[in-house]
Amino acid sequence: MTPKANGVRLPTARLRRTGAQAVYDALRRDIMCLDLAPGAALDEGQLCRQFKVSRTPVREALIRLASEGLAELNPNRGARVASIEFADVVDHYEAMDVFMPVACHFAAVRRTSDDIARLRELLGRFSGAVQNKDSAGMISSNYELHSAIARACHNRCIERGYRQMLTDKLRLAQHGLPGTTFDKGSALADRFNGTARISAQLVRAIERGDSRQAEQLARKLNQFVRSQVVAVLSASLGKRIALPLPDRPIRSRSSSVSHHRGKKKAQS
Repeated sequence: MTPKANGVRLPTARLRRTGAQAVYDALRRDIMCLDLAPGAALDEGQLCRQFKVSRTPVREALIRLASEGLAELNPNRGARVASIEFADVVDHYEAMDVFMPVACHFAAVRRTSDDIARLRELLGRFSGAVQNKDSAGMISSNYELHSAIARACHNRCIERGYRQMLTDKLRLAQHGLPGTTFDKGSALADRFNGTARISAQLVRAIERGDSRQAEQLARKLNQFVRSQVVAVLSASLGKRIALPLPDRPIRSRSSSVSHHRGKKKAQS
């Protein structure tokens, strides 16, 4: 007999999709909040027992996480939470310096009344999470706010690319590298206060249709977050680091990566 949900019979395929979505949502939340640390094992059998589902929805969830760069699938070693390296930090902020202003420009030009209403709602939710020092709420609402900016572009390619960068950005904003940690709660709220202030200015620029101001504020926001990441990484690694700007050459990038990896091995 086909199982029921709320008194309605559901086909097995739909139940499997529902199970996969639940597993995906829970794992994604734990990865983004660092409850599942970079490099942590994602054992299929354990996940099946945890979520009380078969292997099929677990595998579907892991494949989806891997497509977003949040998990790494290896036939011999199984699935793991995707690691974060110094090179990832450099690559990400270089790309965001270029990509984020473009996304905000299109959002300011093409936003609809529905887009504006959604942005206002999510900005309020994000600001409330910051005031309440709700670390999980800050992360999820910030992602949703900038996802709404991506939707306001009304360009599927930009929206898809920006969403992927947002996923990477929020992981980096909490945890720069293996072996370095960002405090949650009050410390995270202090960093997000600046983000919330600039994000509010950005939403107002998009609402006004001021594409030039939206671009400028997008750069300002990315540079602010970059400075926070640099400060925390420098303190964690015990040395001052620098992330190259788009118009400047990269110097000793490989040595920076090897230095950190060497330090990590020495600490282990």
